[in-house]
Order: sequence, then C-alpha cells, then structure tokens
Amino acid sequence: MSYREAKELSFLRQALRERLMAQDSAGASRALGRLREVAIDDVELRAEYSRWAFRFDLLG
Repeated sequence: MSYREAKELSFLRQALRERLMAQDSAGASRALGRLREVAIDDVELRAEYSRWAFRFDLLG
C-alpha cells in the first residue's frame, strides 16, 4: 500500500468515525462508498467495510 492509499484510508476512517459519532448514516454514504471501491481487492478491507456498513445499517 502506498503512502497516498494509506492517507486516503486514514481520511475515510476518520470521516466514518465522525459520522458514526454524529449518528449520520446518510452523511456517511460517500465515505462508505469509497471504502467499498478501495476494498475490492483486499480481504481485510472488505471485512472492515462490512463492519462499517453494519454499524450504519443499525443507525438507519
């Protein structure tokens, strides 16, 4: 993983944490969608995406 990819993942995680704390599932859709795109080729990232999606499904 390159520095750029790691930085983007860090940004996405931060955005998702902020939306979770604000209980804003609609606002998380953009970051969640991007995480899904990034996670296509990585098993661990797909699992992380699933965990985030589950959390926001519970809110919605």
